Amino acid sequence: MWKTDGNATKYHESIESTDEANKTITYKIFGEDFEHKFKVLKLIFQGIHNDEGGDIIKWIIEYEIKSEEFDPPFGFLQFVYKASKDVDANLLKA
Repeated sequence: MWKTDGNATKYHESIESTDEANKTITYKIFGEDFEHKFKVLKLIFQGIHNDEGGDIIKWIIEYEIKSEEFDPPFGFLQFVYKASKDVDANLLKA
């Protein structure tokens, strides 16, 4: 759940696919707050090896809106960005 414009938005997610060779997990995002706006809403995480011995996480939000009257999922983008920064901060503490 995240908040946009002071309103809480609920969502569900399920793992749509995993690709171990490419270190990729694709999540399908769904729920009543999305189904009337989006034909497709996915969150894709990919681990990319760097030369320093670790991995970087690349994330992609893939979406298709049902009508031009709906905005792209900016609130979801902000939620994922903030969550990523929180995870990063906690990993740096460890």
